[in-house]
Order: sequence, then structure tokens, then C-alpha cells
Amino acid sequence: MFVPTAIYADDAISPTPSGGGGVTDSTLFVGIIAPGQTGSSGPVSADSPAAPRPYTYTWVPLPPPPVPTGAACVDPFGGIGAWFALVVRDLSGAMVATEPRCVPLDPVGVPVLPELPPVPTIGEIWRVALRDITRPALGINPRPTGLTGLETWLWYEGPSELGVSASIGAFTVTGTAHLREVTFEMGDGQTVTATEPGSAAAPAARYVYERKGTYEIVITATWEAELVLSGPGLPARPTPIGSAVLRSSESYPVQEVRGLLVG
Repeated sequence: MFVPTAIYADDAISPTPSGGGGVTDSTLFVGIIAPGQTGSSGPVSADSPAAPRPYTYTWVPLPPPPVPTGAACVDPFGGIGAWFALVVRDLSGAMVATEPRCVPLDPVGVPVLPELPPVPTIGEIWRVALRDITRPALGINPRPTGLTGLETWLWYEGPSELGVSASIGAFTVTGTAHLREVTFEMGDGQTVTATEPGSAAAPAARYVYERKGTYEIVITATWEAELVLSGPGLPARPTPIGSAVLRSSESYPVQEVRGLLVG
């Protein structure tokens, strides 16, 4: 009778490989998926000036007050002004706030409209919300080398919830950001997804490599947030900002394992 009495690989390996997190030679990617978008074409860079802003401001002239009770307004400098409304709209175009303002007139009677508040982009808000986040760390076992035919355990090492309280220019952001999903791209064309970060004792995902080689594993952490934004002419209100994506990668060598049969 033949009984397998040993296991060996192409190179020397530890008989009891250990797990752990690491981000050796990894890179960080931060992107956003705006509210209402699926992200099927990939996230937009958080640094892009084209990233959407959750609100837009416009000046809208108001009709003159009725005569004879009406009168021209007095601007903040004590001069004669004209009535305008500072109108705030959300991403869908719906009006969420309006505030009448007395706008000064120039010497020829043309309104001198104040500069509109610079609304931060969704990317800027996410960067503030996740400012204490480092690149996602990959927890993996066995480490440092995987084995063909043996389950590789995977998990995310890092926070899964953050309190947010910050200012961006004239705007204030408060609320909570939380981890929604973690995906592991295994480097061989396969991807596994988890809704929990997992741990060394209870991995988020398990995977079996069938071929030896060095694989680039990409871990992607997707975050969501419930935030309240307030600013000039904008009372504090819940503001959807979509999702944020943080990504890092690590090279992972996998050795081939064969059974040695002895009689």
C-alpha cells in the first residue's frame, strides 16, 4: 500500500506558513462613484476637477416689489440695491434652499452680484471623510508564499467605520463613513467579493490557486457615508455623495505542491 508521507514544493517552504497583513510595493488609488451612477465604467479620480459637486448655486433676480408700498432695497453698504435670490440646487436639479439678498448696484445701475460660494466636489468631501485612512492592507494566509491546491485565506486589515467632522472652506461636513464591500482580484482573472472585512480567524474570502506563479492581488475597499453638509445659504441637510474606492496591490508568489508517495 502506498501512503503519502510528505509534501514538497518547487522551492523550500515553511512547514507552518503564517498569515498577516501587508502592503509591500503597493499603490493607493482613490476614486469616486457619484450618486445615481453604477460605476460600471470605473470610478472617477477624486482629484478630477470634473468631479461633480453635490450642490450648485445661482443668482436669480426677484421681481420688484409692488407699488406704492414697495421700495428699492438697501444693500449691505447702505446704498440702493436690487433683490436677488441665492438659489441652491442638488445634483438632480431640485431646489433645496433659497435666500433673498439685496445686491448692490454699480454707478450705472447694474447689479454687482457677489461671488458664488465655492462648493467642494464629492471627491474633496471624500478625501476629508477618509483623511485618516491608509491604503487597504491585505491580510492573507499562508504568507509569504501560497500553495497550489491549498485554500488561501483573505481579509481586509483596517478600519470599517469612521466618524466625520470637518470643514472644507465655508462648508461643514459631519456624519459617519463605513466600509460597504471588499473585493480581491486574485491576479489570474478571478475576483472574490465580501461584504465583511473578515479577520485572520474568520477570513472574508477563500481562494484556491491551481497553478504556480507570482500573482498581483488587488484589494479594493468601497466606502459609503451618511453625511450632513451645511454652508452659505444651505441649512444642514443629509447629502448623498456616492461611494469612494481605495485600492492597493501586492505580489503573491504561489508554489506548486505535489504529494510524495512512498511504499
